[in-house]
Amino acid sequence: MTYKIYTFGCKVNAYESQALKERLEKEGHTPAKGEEADIYFVNTCAVTNEAERKDLQRVRRISRSFPGKPIYIMGCSSQIHKEYYLAIPGVKGVVGSSEKNIIETFFDNQDETIDHVNMDSRHFTYQDTPTHEGEKNVRGYIKVQDGCDNFCSYCVVPFTRGKSRCRNHQSIIEECKSLLNHGIKELIIGGIDTGCYIDPEDDNYHFVNLLHDLLDLSSEPYRIRVSSIEASQVSDEYISLFASHPDKLCPHFHLPLQSGSEHVLQRMNRKYHLEDFRRMCKRIKEQIPDVAFSSDVITGFPAESEEEFQETYDFCKEIGFMRIHAFPYSERPFTMAAKLRDPIPMRIRMDRTKRLIELSEENDQKYREQLKGKEVTVLVEGLNKKTGEYEGYSENYLRFSFKSETDITGQFIKLKL
Repeated sequence: MTYKIYTFGCKVNAYESQALKERLEKEGHTPAKGEEADIYFVNTCAVTNEAERKDLQRVRRISRSFPGKPIYIMGCSSQIHKEYYLAIPGVKGVVGSSEKNIIETFFDNQDETIDHVNMDSRHFTYQDTPTHEGEKNVRGYIKVQDGCDNFCSYCVVPFTRGKSRCRNHQSIIEECKSLLNHGIKELIIGGIDTGCYIDPEDDNYHFVNLLHDLLDLSSEPYRIRVSSIEASQVSDEYISLFASHPDKLCPHFHLPLQSGSEHVLQRMNRKYHLEDFRRMCKRIKEQIPDVAFSSDVITGFPAESEEEFQETYDFCKEIGFMRIHAFPYSERPFTMAAKLRDPIPMRIRMDRTKRLIELSEENDQKYREQLKGKEVTVLVEGLNKKTGEYEGYSENYLRFSFKSETDITGQFIKLKL
């Protein structure tokens, strides 16, 4: 049978879709060459209202375009809104954020609609679904943790993904070795709350221990990137590890800020103070002078004043995030923030988002100027057929493109800025 997988949302979703793809192909199924397939899977996201709108739009489009073809739904949106999907003609099975590893077994029985959403998300267990192929054949994402216990007031993830749970470190190491053996050159270590990692069988084995054990897996050149880590989880030991292994650990710290206003952070139920964040960034810069910082910021949180937004803008400028993923606040079910008064009009949320994106572009240019005369190492991901140029990222997550007469995909290229 031919299959089609549509994936929405974060890198964790992409990883889980990749694991599904590999399981399907192991069973002899093949990816569809066009839009039409024998069977469809949609891996959903629920982080914003817009994300869920896109999820549902895709499922309805498949239902209309290919009537009678079975559709199977998984992910965060189906975890909390399964009824939306079960009402769409053609949907034959639904799981949420748990038991994604069995969804392909549903199409053995297409005579009935299967509702397999476990609503008890706070008792989910970790499901190990390792992959063997990577992103663009040179970069491989590895999920080491799932779920979240932080309950930030704006975030639905603790309800969609369930409680925080971690993966056995030996399983992680074996997956990383397999990816490297398949030609992967960059291991991207991630999860929902990656920095909280503790081996489920050893309370003394933390995230720093895992990174240390990933440093010497192959004689071939490769590097390691951490997808994201909370500022409160960045220890002196963590910083020192990066400083002492600049050839393997990418000097790029993605640190979700969400707001640069102390009062807004309190309303968001974030677990740090701005001064702690500032001091942490200073310590990192002292040990890793050319480090790159990126971040996530929410604009227009309930009751956010223009003064509070300006505090966020000024803080982002001070830290110098070379990339800011700014997005407008979106009301989410089950969250504390959904009950707050004084919602900010969407036009103001969008305007503030635009201003932060413009700041991000300015910071990017300033960071590149800071690196002038210095050398970076770019991992070439492949040829962009539209431009005729090879593209890739440096260790500090700057994107580059350049011409080459020979195929240099998967190579590390040194560039002087």
